[in-house]
Amino acid sequence: MQQNTNTSNTNTASIGMPEQRVRRTRIKVCGMTRVDDVQHAVTRGVDAIGMILHANSPRTISLDQAALIRQAVPAFVSLVGVFVDADRRFVEQAIDQAGIDLVQLHGDETEQQGQDLSRPYIKAIRAKSAEQVNHDCSLFPSAQAILLDPYVAGQHGGTGQELSLDLWPKERSSNNGGQSLILAGGLSPENVADRITALAPYAVDMNSGLERSPGVKDRALVELAINEVQRADSNG
Repeated sequence: MQQNTNTSNTNTASIGMPEQRVRRTRIKVCGMTRVDDVQHAVTRGVDAIGMILHANSPRTISLDQAALIRQAVPAFVSLVGVFVDADRRFVEQAIDQAGIDLVQLHGDETEQQGQDLSRPYIKAIRAKSAEQVNHDCSLFPSAQAILLDPYVAGQHGGTGQELSLDLWPKERSSNNGGQSLILAGGLSPENVADRITALAPYAVDMNSGLERSPGVKDRALVELAINEVQRADSNG
């Protein structure tokens, strides 16, 4: 019998070839105040829900509200509590009462204050210059991630201002063996795909660009934004 030398059905193209990585940008929707909005975002596939537990924010919620939101957040979706220079005892109370998975520090906290917490932490840096961003990133090697937000005097986030592309420290990103970097600042369905394409962040943090009013998310905008993130990822 003649030996069949036709190897067209054998998948030899992938042998010895590195597997192509598919980018997946994680999605956090922050400033959540209503259980219904949380449930909607979760069903659409967000990775994290953010709650503001800082008294000077128009999106601040109580610990009782936070505990109700906890009940709407299923397994494998992270609940993030956002604090600004808060007393450690209050942060730990919020962790216990609301079941917070990650703490986001948005003030002048030190690395030691982050390490002292009973949960992992994200450190937010309000970006003013490339030099300042690189310096501040280096101060928090123990952070689970660094969130970059544009500097706006007197405000600690949720400003609606976009981060200048020149301030993004690509050489420090996880793509280059560095920290996981989270992009924040004025993200919306209109710009999130372009900014993912330009910067390739580990995650995006969206807030005011998805709202009808502070703390009230527009579900159509949430869905559009998630679709845009997925489109950017699929285009690689």
